[in-house]
Amino acid sequence: MPRPTHSSERIVIVGGGFAGLSAAARLAEAGLPVTVIESSKLGYAASTQNQGWLHSGAWFARTHPQLAGLCYNSLLQTLEFCPECIEPGVGGMIYGSLKDPSSQEDWTRAWDTAGIPYQQLLSGELNWNLPQLRHDNVAWTTRLPDRSFRPDVLLSQLAATARNAGAEIRPNTVVTGLMMEDRSVEGVVVGANEELPARLVILATGAFSVTRFPQLYQAIATEQSDYRLVCLKTHLRAITPGLSADPFCILDGVGLNHIPHHETSVFGTSRWEIVSNADNNQIEEPEVAIIERQLGQLFPNMSDKAVTVHDWAGTTIQAMHVQQIQPGDAPLPTIIDHSREPHGIENILSIFPGRATLWAHLAEQLRTTVLERFGSRRMDASKPPWDVTV
Repeated sequence: MPRPTHSSERIVIVGGGFAGLSAAARLAEAGLPVTVIESSKLGYAASTQNQGWLHSGAWFARTHPQLAGLCYNSLLQTLEFCPECIEPGVGGMIYGSLKDPSSQEDWTRAWDTAGIPYQQLLSGELNWNLPQLRHDNVAWTTRLPDRSFRPDVLLSQLAATARNAGAEIRPNTVVTGLMMEDRSVEGVVVGANEELPARLVILATGAFSVTRFPQLYQAIATEQSDYRLVCLKTHLRAITPGLSADPFCILDGVGLNHIPHHETSVFGTSRWEIVSNADNNQIEEPEVAIIERQLGQLFPNMSDKAVTVHDWAGTTIQAMHVQQIQPGDAPLPTIIDHSREPHGIENILSIFPGRATLWAHLAEQLRTTVLERFGSRRMDASKPPWDVTV
């Protein structure tokens, strides 16, 4: 990667979520000077406004075994690195089918292939753990290691790890522009006019990067690039007090899932709608109605209870490789080197985690990419603190 004309060795990471903080930790551990810039509090957007589901990969095992394996490994890494982030008093997720008893064999075979452990529920366990559920609608159930987790706790641990490794973290600091020289990025502009020179800029803000720096992504929207940007939107419903202390996922149809957080149940589906605007967080009633119908089928007596309901929609942007057949269905961690795009711009990368829980895999990919491009001899740095491999 060409060196800028200024003398700064700094790497600037824009975005203080899971992706940005874990990347900062790994690059700083390798001896590189790193500054993280976050426009608000750490993890303000997608990292803390998601469902809080730490995936085992079970949902993807039949159709995307590679992603399933990555998710399970990420689950183990997160549990080892920050056990405090797991929602207390909540066990593994109950997976099941409402319609098809014969599908259990297909799923368990896929979980075996992906190396994901599972455990059949004991007789009466479903009644005990999900007493409000209409059990005669359930064909089969199995418990898997997915967990409900608290994103803010994991973010705090990642931030502490990055700082201890030497990274500078600047929250509540807005990047207002890029320092450009010809077709090379030489740093960022923060606030009104503060220039922050950098050897390399890494954008870890997803939708914000695309809307704030559209010139970087113009070619990526076409088939000229190896990647396409896909703007994805999903809907969630929170119900207080919660309907169950156990997380569960219905494998039929829309994939209704439930994640408990303290006194609240958060419900979502596997539906990701492709939209054109990254700022499109408007609630769409047909999508909310899908969740309502599923809840009515599973919890027919829910209307008799006094509950508080809150619906919201969330939008994210992922970089999907052109060979991925179903954009948005199974995004993998992706690093875009903008110098290799049709309208190449040097010294800037964009990173997309795919699933939020794949932060560790993305951080390791990024570390390798950066050290290789810098010609560093520090490739044999110590393993990351979240590495649980033997």
